[in-house]
Amino acid sequence: MICVTDANVWIDLHNADLLDAAFKLEVTWVTPDIVLHGEVGSVDSDLLVDLGLEVRSLSGTELNRIMDLNAQHPSPSPTDLSTLVVAREDDRIVVTGDGPLRRACDAEGIDVHGVLWVLDRLVEREVVAPSRAAAGLRSMVEQGSRLPERAVNRRLRQWDGG
Repeated sequence: MICVTDANVWIDLHNADLLDAAFKLEVTWVTPDIVLHGEVGSVDSDLLVDLGLEVRSLSGTELNRIMDLNAQHPSPSPTDLSTLVVAREDDRIVVTGDGPLRRACDAEGIDVHGVLWVLDRLVEREVVAPSRAAAGLRSMVEQGSRLPERAVNRRLRQWDGG
């Protein structure tokens, strides 16, 4: 499985101390170069690449598609829309926590998931213990991740009685 990510996924997983675990999944992680070099912020981009993140450059045509999409979907940033463009071009899944980008992906028929989906995969594939996933999820929320409260609480109850 190949997943195209935006910046907030890596920020959340960094805040959860689960970056290394995400790269143990049977997933090829890809991000557009403009995301990695422009928005990852608190996460060391070299570390992400060392862990296995593939960086995808965009062609001039793809950059033009971002502008076309931005006219149709003005809420996601052009940088976030680069994730949608790469996923569409390469027929991949988008993983994002950005609401406007999720809505744009849905409207464009692109399969989209969030960081909770990543945590679910980590637990299901036994890459991390449920208690570690719960601790990571709590850390994400404490550090400002805007995740759906009901979904968070359900996972905390499931993973550690939280």
